[in-house]
Amino acid sequence: MDNNDNSPYQAPESDLTATDAPAGTWVYSGPTGRPVGDGMTWISDGFSLFKQDIGMWIVTMIVGFIVAIVINIIPFIGSIISMFLTYIWVGGLMLGCQAAFDGKPFDIKYLFAGFSYRAGRLIGLSLLAAVVSIAIMFVAMGSMYMDLLAGNADASDMGVQFWLSFLVGMALMLPMVMAVWFAPALIVLQDMPVFAAIKESFLGCFKNVLPFLIYGIVMLVLYILGAIPLLLGLLIVVPLIFTSMYTSYRSIYLTEAS
Repeated sequence: MDNNDNSPYQAPESDLTATDAPAGTWVYSGPTGRPVGDGMTWISDGFSLFKQDIGMWIVTMIVGFIVAIVINIIPFIGSIISMFLTYIWVGGLMLGCQAAFDGKPFDIKYLFAGFSYRAGRLIGLSLLAAVVSIAIMFVAMGSMYMDLLAGNADASDMGVQFWLSFLVGMALMLPMVMAVWFAPALIVLQDMPVFAAIKESFLGCFKNVLPFLIYGIVMLVLYILGAIPLLLGLLIVVPLIFTSMYTSYRSIYLTEAS
């Protein structure tokens, strides 16, 4: 059963039809456009959330990396399992961010919280995103992409045509990324069906192209810097991606009732 009312990870849900929420509470107001400077605000607010439980976030990331490696070394079936679980992890961590925002301690249990809360929807989102991604890259790259997926080719041996096709594929992937960026948060925190969450996620990103441009550039720089010292910096940058995803979700979709 997808919706477990007794789940320990139960997230506070906003009544989408409420018109008289008590003052001081946060209600879902739909995607709104934010100022350009909010791209940096999302990152700084995300870092503040991360700082509340730095040690536990780092432990959670280490465990997550280990679990991902173990799954992916399983011949053939490992990649299939990974497709099913992509947004299970993200949904669980969004619940963890919500708990941290509410002043509760972040815990490693949130890495696995998606398995017991909205799991069906998160798996559905994962599969839909995987199928669309494969289709887009196949359109852009043709048989070269299928050879890569099958392990029959190495990207380092490909020529200019491969890399041009790859860049075209990445450009075509952008709308799909916009459609799924906030979808896990909207599913677990707002109880949205998959396609409604996809629609709202796309609109939220579309209305905030400029803030996201700033956000994306800064996060890319941080990711590159984090990867330089033996990837150790990613133990900070990767949690920051999740916490800033949550803070941007709040900024774009929630309004404080007055």
